[in-house]
Amino acid sequence: MLIAFHQIDGTKLSGSEEAIGTIKDLFLDQHDWHVRYAVVDTGVWLPGRRILVSPTAITKHDWGAHQATALLSHAQVESSPDVDLMRPVSRQMELELAKHYDWPAYWASGLGLGGEAAAAVPPSVMVPNEKQHEIEDQLLNVRSAHEILGYSIHATDGDIGHVNDFIIDDETWAVRYLVVDTKNWLPAPKVLVAPAWIESVSWADQAVTVEVTCQQIKDSPDYDPLAPVNRGYEEHIYDFYGKERYWMP
Repeated sequence: MLIAFHQIDGTKLSGSEEAIGTIKDLFLDQHDWHVRYAVVDTGVWLPGRRILVSPTAITKHDWGAHQATALLSHAQVESSPDVDLMRPVSRQMELELAKHYDWPAYWASGLGLGGEAAAAVPPSVMVPNEKQHEIEDQLLNVRSAHEILGYSIHATDGDIGHVNDFIIDDETWAVRYLVVDTKNWLPAPKVLVAPAWIESVSWADQAVTVEVTCQQIKDSPDYDPLAPVNRGYEEHIYDFYGKERYWMP
């Protein structure tokens, strides 16, 4: 099912025993636009702690009720490696988390969570162990969804708006679309663009450039946040832009 990030944000996460906390953010792979972690605030039972939870651990969810369940125990969470979310999450930290929770190392499999092709294994996993920590600390593998909200969106021939939300496939945990708010430019407030159409991202400038024109955005199908993004609507979008559909073999 395709679900908006704002519907996942704030979801209460329960573990195998009792409540774990509240999802406060999602960390997105900056290379292939998959959700790699949910940022969970553990609340009153473990004050002052925020943990990273792999989507592979989330087994059930009812986004409408803001409830989800994960294969986690309080003991696992309490003994998990400390993650300083004020610093970039390095591959070394991801390795420690994967080992602690026995999560699959997504970057080593070559596949996304739903069996899709993922980004290539970074050179850092192939270097000698003594150099691993030094190189990993220089890498930034994931980005906060909240950080990217508000990034400006540029077409091939001009500015078109800013990132307002994300549409996420909750089976594969792939980001299928960026919701673009065009209200400062067009009467129609929001449209969708797919990550596959992104030409480049300037993290320093907080800007995303997409391979579409301003006129295409102006004429593109409107996005209604109150209506579900179903396959019929997706087909309409891809037919309009003349892009290859991601669900086709």
